[in-house]
Amino acid sequence: MAEKSTDIVIQMDINSINDHSPWWARIFAIFLGIMLLFTVANFFYLEIFGINGINHYSFGNEPKDPGEYPTNGTEDEQRKYNYSLSEWEDYQYYMEMMDDLEDSYVTEVSQIFAVLAILVGVPAVAMFWTQNEKMLHFGIAFGAISIIGEVWKAYLSSEIVAKFMEGAGGGDYAWIAKTSVITSSMCGIFYIALTIVLYNMYHSLHDLPESGFHLNVDTPPTEGLNHGDNDIQH
Repeated sequence: MAEKSTDIVIQMDINSINDHSPWWARIFAIFLGIMLLFTVANFFYLEIFGINGINHYSFGNEPKDPGEYPTNGTEDEQRKYNYSLSEWEDYQYYMEMMDDLEDSYVTEVSQIFAVLAILVGVPAVAMFWTQNEKMLHFGIAFGAISIIGEVWKAYLSSEIVAKFMEGAGGGDYAWIAKTSVITSSMCGIFYIALTIVLYNMYHSLHDLPESGFHLNVDTPPTEGLNHGDNDIQH
């Protein structure tokens, strides 16, 4: 009786481990759905406004060329000129960066991978919502698309952005742009890791074969066995 009760307790513990709330996967499905909405919005944003988008210089806020330095001007006029010149140079660096990004096909790459993310992401949301076994395949595929797309975009744009930061910002933060090729993959790695964790929660333990502790093995009776010369005579 003691051995049978122990087997029941072990079986109950395994069942309780496998009994996860479906909302763990559904929360991730909602998160993926929100990310897909941002992806769709970004696709049309790039299509309408281009790589320049809406920025500090939009709607007629472009600085004007300050012209020649006012050698004979007052101290206040010279100070204003220096400030205007700094703004004008930053604007020139910015427009040069935008032109380089436009020529680097970052927009096209972004839109291509946006379409791929939508095609894979929509069924991925459905798989995670229902905890279907295909959640592993679609989740890893979605993460892989994110990694490849973001790393490719970072590779195309990192040197261009670093050049802008070196010119306009004095180079203090140029290292951020240069390391973006590595850091840009973090989101995709997060998607894949969480996909594997969630899949293990809902499927892996059920799919594993029973261990030797749960196999019903018929053992011969031990009563009445003759141990021969090894028997101890009292």
